[in-house]
Amino acid sequence: MKNLKKIILFSVILFAGLIFNATTSNAATKTANDEQSLTTALSEAVTGDTVEITQNISLKTPLGITDKNITINGKGNTITKDPEWENVGSNGTFISVGANAKVTLSNITLKDSAKYGVQAYNGGYVILDNVTINNCGFGAVLVNAGTVEVRNLTLGRNGSPNNNGIEIAKGSGTDAANVPTVIMNGKLTSSEEENVVYVAENNPSLEEFEVENAEGTDDKIFVSGNTVVITDKEGKILYTSNEIGEINVEGDKYTEPKEEEPKKETPKKEEPKKDETPKTGVEDNLVLSVLIMSALVAAVVVIAKKDN
Repeated sequence: MKNLKKIILFSVILFAGLIFNATTSNAATKTANDEQSLTTALSEAVTGDTVEITQNISLKTPLGITDKNITINGKGNTITKDPEWENVGSNGTFISVGANAKVTLSNITLKDSAKYGVQAYNGGYVILDNVTINNCGFGAVLVNAGTVEVRNLTLGRNGSPNNNGIEIAKGSGTDAANVPTVIMNGKLTSSEEENVVYVAENNPSLEEFEVENAEGTDDKIFVSGNTVVITDKEGKILYTSNEIGEINVEGDKYTEPKEEEPKKETPKKEEPKKDETPKTGVEDNLVLSVLIMSALVAAVVVIAKKDN
């Protein structure tokens, strides 16, 4: 009987171990230190994997990711444009996240891209967490019929001749059901004030887009009249987009924060004023004289009664 219990216990432990390995072995970490190893790691990565960039990398061609949910951790390193850069067709963006893909970019700087640093394309979903984007030719982030979630994004100057931070657009080749969406879930910082959020002009396919705020986000995104605004946690407007025009926008409407009324101070009770008239000594002598006179009168009365 004891042996049977041991066998059962061993079987349970073995079975649990197999289940644990099955649920954890799918996630892997791959490393990259140049363009070739990064391309290979992204190609081989499957949902749940993390690709870590161990040093600065210069790219000659764009990177495309579809059909997987992965994390790219830059570990503080930078992706830049190689002098021999070549667009792939019309795509001149460093990282394009396409259909059925969700990519978290973290701890990374994207710099000097020919067009954009990163784009969410045709249903792709991009999370930007501790990402810095500088000096990209067309703009920093392209929300091209996909979804971009901002957790911690720092923008420098991007675009030429005008600054272009987060561009909301819809390419002619994208599916009608895919609506460009921007989600605020943290903080957005920009060295520029112009077009930190930019709604693409002369874009016939862009008929609608959405803006959302995750619960607990510090900075927020709102629809304000014919523009989109980013506010801080006190409700102060940090950045205002260009005019939206006839495009339909779904999202929370901006309302100005109410100013706090000044606190009314309770009036202090006035203490009775002290008699600050300088004393001459006469007052004390007068009181003493009255007391003496009263005593003398009383004594006279008593003596008079005895004589009678």
